[in-house]
Amino acid sequence: MTVLGIILASLSLVLAAVSLVLIVRIARADRKIPRVRDGDLLPPAAGLLSIVIPAHNEERVIAESVRGLRRQTRRNFEAIYVLDRCTDRTRELLVAAAEGDPRIRFIENGHCPDDWAGKCNACRVGAREATGEWLLFTDADCRFAPDMLDAMLAIAQARGTTLLSALGRLTFQHGFERLLQPVAAAVLLRIFPLDKANREHRRWPFANGQFLLFRRDAYEAFGGHDLVKDALLEDLAFAWRIHARGGRLGVVDASRRMEVAMYDSAKAMRSGWTRIYIESCGRRPRRLVFAAVELFIVSVVLPLAALAATVVGVAGSLAGRDGSVLVAAIGLVAITLGFATVALLHQRQRAPLLGAFAHPFAAFHVVRWLFDGARMLRQRVPVRWGGREYILEPQ
Repeated sequence: MTVLGIILASLSLVLAAVSLVLIVRIARADRKIPRVRDGDLLPPAAGLLSIVIPAHNEERVIAESVRGLRRQTRRNFEAIYVLDRCTDRTRELLVAAAEGDPRIRFIENGHCPDDWAGKCNACRVGAREATGEWLLFTDADCRFAPDMLDAMLAIAQARGTTLLSALGRLTFQHGFERLLQPVAAAVLLRIFPLDKANREHRRWPFANGQFLLFRRDAYEAFGGHDLVKDALLEDLAFAWRIHARGGRLGVVDASRRMEVAMYDSAKAMRSGWTRIYIESCGRRPRRLVFAAVELFIVSVVLPLAALAATVVGVAGSLAGRDGSVLVAAIGLVAITLGFATVALLHQRQRAPLLGAFAHPFAAFHVVRWLFDGARMLRQRVPVRWGGREYILEPQ
């Protein structure tokens, strides 16, 4: 066995060990994550639900958003769309989709204070007009199955949550979505594991801004959106601050009843996920770099080393070199376990399995986004979001 063979075989063993740990970790965590279907067996929640949807130039998705709400089995709700400084056809398409439904209304907001993030301000404007005992803040690019809202309200009532959040399935319509979304989402869940977000002790606070369900009295008691007015990820800010003040949090897997069409281009996806990573890592460049290096080693270096071990081992065995068959076998086992892990991650996200074959390539792109986030913080590069630019200070 050559020195190169020993090195490649050693790296392959590391990949195999990491893969086994991840498979066990995912399987154990999966049993502890609440599902939205749990709400089907619970008593229905009474009271009016007010749904606030901030919308900044959402002509791409606004009509389906309205139609999805009108299809809900829960009939006792009001939906308030806050058209925030829109310059496209959002209003026209919203009115057409509503077809005069009295539960659907909108507010046109043309101003955002300098010390507020645009989305937070729009949510505040909508919450002021809401009259329900329950408050749901969601996004225009979210699509709900007809029984989504009833189930989530039943869970919130049964668990007595201050804030209940849901994590849906990302869309995989475009090639860049099928390639990059599974890796991007996996990195976020690596930072905030869902099972740890739900446990009673040593909870890792997490929430998803695509679905934030509050009891109205709790929302107001914690200060509403004033609590997070300058946050670019208001969901995490809510989770951290409510948890610190003793509020009860919960996150539900809603991947079978909630779909989110986050981005319509690869450029928008890169910008959006970079912002998400910056905020998820607490605006700390070192944490972003650590996440990038970890992803690069586990998802790029080790799989390529295992592939190289297989090739070198096969070539060596054909040349009659001792130990080459063992090197090839170790490399092949590591590749198999690594692929099984990636396939499991794709299955959990209900992503196309074909994308798993390009995982190292996709991971390399996400590594660049993480490094971009660290660079933007250090160099004070503005982050553009919701029609405004923000210069973030590194922590």
